[in-house]
Amino acid sequence: MQFRTFFAITLASLLVSCGGGSDDSAIDAAAITQDERVFRAAPKAAMEAVTAAQTQILLGSDPGEFVGAGRSYAYTQASAVIQVDVTEGVLHLRIHGDESWDAHFALPTSRRRFNGGTFSNLGRYPSGNPEVGSMSWSGEGRGCNTLLGSFRVNSSEYVGGELVAVDMDFVQQCDAQPPALFGNIRWFANDPTQPRGPVRNVPARLWSPAPDAMPASGSFVYLESEATDYIGDGRRYTYTPRNAHLTVKETEGRLTVFVNGDEMWSADFQAMNVLPRMRAGWYPKLQRYPMHNPTAGGLSWSGDGRGCNNLSGWFVVDEITYVAGELATVDMRFEQHCLDVFGWTGALNGRIRWDINDTTTPPGPRPAPERLWAPAAGATPAVGNYLYLHSVPGDYIGQGLDYLYTTGVSVSSDGTKVKVYSNGWSGTFAAMDSIPRLRRGYYPGLHRHPFHNPALGGMTWSGQGRGCNELDGWFVVDHISHDSLGALMAVDLRFSQTCTDVGNSRPIRGEVHWVRSP
Repeated sequence: MQFRTFFAITLASLLVSCGGGSDDSAIDAAAITQDERVFRAAPKAAMEAVTAAQTQILLGSDPGEFVGAGRSYAYTQASAVIQVDVTEGVLHLRIHGDESWDAHFALPTSRRRFNGGTFSNLGRYPSGNPEVGSMSWSGEGRGCNTLLGSFRVNSSEYVGGELVAVDMDFVQQCDAQPPALFGNIRWFANDPTQPRGPVRNVPARLWSPAPDAMPASGSFVYLESEATDYIGDGRRYTYTPRNAHLTVKETEGRLTVFVNGDEMWSADFQAMNVLPRMRAGWYPKLQRYPMHNPTAGGLSWSGDGRGCNNLSGWFVVDEITYVAGELATVDMRFEQHCLDVFGWTGALNGRIRWDINDTTTPPGPRPAPERLWAPAAGATPAVGNYLYLHSVPGDYIGQGLDYLYTTGVSVSSDGTKVKVYSNGWSGTFAAMDSIPRLRRGYYPGLHRHPFHNPALGGMTWSGQGRGCNELDGWFVVDHISHDSLGALMAVDLRFSQTCTDVGNSRPIRGEVHWVRSP
């Protein structure tokens, strides 16, 4: 079967052939031949690289043409997932590559096989005249409301009544406008072409963090953000199992990373679709997962309320190991640029090193510093339960006042948390989740419970209709005791909280003394 690399008929002749066109419907483009257009649609070197029995889709468009956006495109099964299905005289084509396209070519009702011929004066599928045929090419969010089109089947092959190969050309014009979309489809059902795997010779120019920027050993996630990067906000971040929860998993070629620390991040790194699992190498020219080109792979890093709709990037797996088919270790780097946030296209870079055998856990509470805030002498009673609050002027919660309650003080605990209620006030004080229950010591660097870093603990104090959306704080447990069943018997606790979402805020501080009644 003889297939052509490109076709040499003019747009005008394609529109009027087989009696399908007329002088008032055809657009005069006789000066530009289709072979010239398809040659623009794909570099000559790319066409010459395609073998005689290899699937190839070439697509071109005139300046100002809406669907193709004036660009040219070339696809093989090495660069895109190409699917062809023929049902009741309609050839359905789907391309999922760097761009995604859907096309439909419907024969006239008198024909059921794509075995040669030119079909012109076609309307948009599926609303076109079925006795004439119809067609449609759309994608990337663009399509025609109405169209005038033609397609020509140069050759085809059927086996057992099933289409196994076809070579065809087409032209489409949207809404009676002169600019044309044109292309050549050459498809083989038995084409064995597959995408390539990752590049093993990783370029030395790719980003790598300075050695002193990262922990010397153990699992970690390190992020380095340029000033114009929207996701990382121009900052640097370092997470280890001592200050955050790090979760890394690999499933069928997709590596997922979750960081739950002072910030929360999630990431996906997807290998090309021919790989059953992630392997070492460079994965370049990537788009956002999961809307990526499946033959190339994809990535996405987002979190702390920020993410890209469109992005470009790469990742390198420097080392990866598996034990009994399960991910054991990985060392990788990446770079990501948002493309849809005006003025924020800087790089977010990162390195992830993870070992399933790393048993590091967050430390427990520290010894309380000697100069930590405590109520002034005489501010609290010598005996009995009480809640004392000291609000610094400028504090939104306490309004700069002091409060002392010796009745109505209620305290409960579920082991890792203590909750305090008194006279319209309430507070929660949560330990890091690496210890089984709250214990004596100092818990610093805390954010609002329950949106806190679980590796450090969290807290919140509110009342009188006022509370923080975001906060910084600490608490110290000076004394705590439990009975033989683990129920809370007594607690002495001090705390400090500053709202960070209220301008020029100052802290509210407090002390709770509580003993369970006999």
